[in-house]
Amino acid sequence: MTSAIAVAALLLASPGIAPVGAGTDSSVIERFRGVARSKDGAVAYLEVHEVRLSGGQVTSAETRYTRADGRTIARLVSDYPPGSFAPDYEFQDLRTGALEAVRRAEDGIRLFDGDRAKVLSPPQGVPLVAGQGLDRYARAHLDELARGEVLRVSLALPGRLDAFGFQLRGERLENGRIRVHFEPSSFILRLLAPSLEGEYDPATRRLVRYVGVSNVAAEDGSPQQVEIAYSYPEPSSS
Repeated sequence: MTSAIAVAALLLASPGIAPVGAGTDSSVIERFRGVARSKDGAVAYLEVHEVRLSGGQVTSAETRYTRADGRTIARLVSDYPPGSFAPDYEFQDLRTGALEAVRRAEDGIRLFDGDRAKVLSPPQGVPLVAGQGLDRYARAHLDELARGEVLRVSLALPGRLDAFGFQLRGERLENGRIRVHFEPSSFILRLLAPSLEGEYDPATRRLVRYVGVSNVAAEDGSPQQVEIAYSYPEPSSS
């Protein structure tokens, strides 16, 4: 995918996690699923998530994207440094071999798009987010978003080897959920780009529904619009 918004869809591909159990070492593994449907209602692909938490904090996550027959078509792996909204991550489309990644560097973060790479310095005045960190930032500020506040971040996009201003707007729905709109800060880009929306459960701070462009391309390589519903079984202690 080449558009900034299409790449940004990756950031919502792993929904929010709420720690709901712990083992003797305060470590929890939460496993859950997502079903992505295309505009005609057909199942486009399935998501299989595994997230590890320690002491109530997410430390790592893996998402496998599969066809209905169980064959994996893409994989997303993330590693969270404490207190950061810009985790290391790697996303690979196993059908084409296309790879995008973010890695921490001494002077900022390093972005990878195939064989291309670039180091970005931390932005001034706004938080730097990358990968699943955008979702974590939204969950951390869900109360402000529910009040209608507009939050701004600098979003690192490996596919563009750059970071872009994004804004988050929230609204409370009649069913009690919080809908968050993820939009480019640029007015011109907002006119050109499709919308990305996530619906959160305010009690658990989990993402329960996503509507927008997918980070996983269709079988013909084109961008695809999807609606994803997430289901969460009970966690297992490690």
